[in-house]
Amino acid sequence: MIRINRARISRALAIIATMLSGEVAFAQIDLSGDWAVRIHMDQAWRGPGAEIGEYEGLPLSPAGRLRAESWSATSITLPERQCNPLPADDFTDISGMRIWKETDPATQKVIAWHEYTEWQAQERVIWMDGRPHPSEFAPHTWQGFSTGKWEGNQLAITTTHLKMAMYERHGLFRSDTGTLFERWIRHGNYFTVMLIITDPVFLAEPFIRTRNYELSLSQNLGGYSCVPVAEIAGRPEGYVPHYLPGKNPFLANGTERFGLSKVVLQGGPESMYPEFKAKLNDPSALVTMPFPATKAPVLTRRVEPPLESVEITVLPVQGNVYLLAGAGGNTTVQVGETSVTVVDTQYAPLSGKILAAIRKISNKPIRYVINTSFDPDHTGGNEPIAKAGNSVGGSNVSRDIAGAGSGAAIVAHENTLKHMSAPTGAKASVAFAAWPTETYATPKYELFDGEAIQVIHEAAAHTDGDSMVFFRRSDVISAGDIFSTVSYPVIDRANGGSINGEIAALNHIIDLTVPRDKQEGGTYVIPGHGRVADEADVVEYRDMVTIIRDRIADLIAQGKSLDQIKAAQPTLDFDGRYGVPTEKWDKDKFIEAVYADLVAAKSKKP
Repeated sequence: MIRINRARISRALAIIATMLSGEVAFAQIDLSGDWAVRIHMDQAWRGPGAEIGEYEGLPLSPAGRLRAESWSATSITLPERQCNPLPADDFTDISGMRIWKETDPATQKVIAWHEYTEWQAQERVIWMDGRPHPSEFAPHTWQGFSTGKWEGNQLAITTTHLKMAMYERHGLFRSDTGTLFERWIRHGNYFTVMLIITDPVFLAEPFIRTRNYELSLSQNLGGYSCVPVAEIAGRPEGYVPHYLPGKNPFLANGTERFGLSKVVLQGGPESMYPEFKAKLNDPSALVTMPFPATKAPVLTRRVEPPLESVEITVLPVQGNVYLLAGAGGNTTVQVGETSVTVVDTQYAPLSGKILAAIRKISNKPIRYVINTSFDPDHTGGNEPIAKAGNSVGGSNVSRDIAGAGSGAAIVAHENTLKHMSAPTGAKASVAFAAWPTETYATPKYELFDGEAIQVIHEAAAHTDGDSMVFFRRSDVISAGDIFSTVSYPVIDRANGGSINGEIAALNHIIDLTVPRDKQEGGTYVIPGHGRVADEADVVEYRDMVTIIRDRIADLIAQGKSLDQIKAAQPTLDFDGRYGVPTEKWDKDKFIEAVYADLVAAKSKKP
């Protein structure tokens, strides 16, 4: 007698139907193994490397070209850069890799593929379980966040949340707004990785490249460690190696080595196609390439949505600290042993939503509201949020304070109070109830609630009243408008801000931060605007601000006027990343502030 298992038959028929329909995912293709890289035709490029200034066949935008021409190889000797690993879009360059799968113990379905690269011991996870990519306010990493799906016999991978990084060893950068698309293909004992790098800042078109591997049954992958040291003694604090536009002495290396004109080696999308070569071989054809200063990106003004439609995004950062992102400056929330500390309060109309978000995190009383500056988008909600709290108990207060009322204390540097208040007899622009109730005039002010909280004054940065807030145990810094991931720094000269004070404050953040292995994570930094960052992100921002300051200083030394400096586009390579104009700030205002500050400082010198 034949027994029929109807469940098995139904499943078999379903599998056959799926295969016949062409929808089979080929999810059983196993990518696991140790793979040895095989470099063939491009060995000279991937081995000893290209010359500085050799960008032929690469779809660089004018911004990408200027960024590359300004790059100095000495920058990788800085302690804050020495341990930067290769990003996900550069892992195929050298050394072997190992791939293994992670499966669900109940269903045996593949949850994720893991990839380990021997060089710099990088590890990636490609999630296969359909999870969404993180919030726009989440930190970025060198390997990014990857999700995959099978398309035929190819694993299609999408990677976002990448840090700004070089994808070639001679100064070619992909910004942290770029996206990486990949195809992983196994054919027997051979494995092909195809990468498609897209970047709206430094690339004019997608950049495609491939790498081949061979299965290695005897390969022994090793580990990799890196401890940064001061390789070159005597450098001043915050030193940023770079070349001013037109002054990189190594850009002629490629033309001297190959006997080709500069127009050939400058790269750009034109140099990717056969027509470009045909023009080079035709003496009557005009072959020109746009120099960086002749083509600027088109920047569309960022329009903030109506406040009534703004939703508050809550993102756990680390330890007891959370980011509340909405409109205006970011809000930082720390939950202590007995109370809640709030850093910056955004706009007043958002106070109800911010309070509701805080109550979802903790029902402990709000005891301190700390302002990093006096800007309305950081202090607008002071009054309602402080009124919702109380200043009873805690480390500094053990009982009701006579006359203190039931509201939380508002802490800020005394210069912030001066800007929010007004001289006797004059009318202040801010209501009295929103003014700081506790001020400090020392380098730092300290609190304690489950962890040490340091409120640190940064003189003459964004303004003369800037404060950073360092949550010591959670290892998180709330930086206020000293640091932003979405715009050039706002140098408010009318209220004591300065470009050199801004750079000094950024260097102070770098001094305070301690990254984890591979220059990632560790101390997290919440900017005044934008996503959560770490030391590597602040280093990129510090370098950008320093490079632009040095370029403008050089143009001033040449006797250029402000209009001539704007025409020279000293911010060109960073405009696509930080130059999106808002109602209050844009690249021209940034250039004007830096110019005025440097000219004023120059006039004071004897």
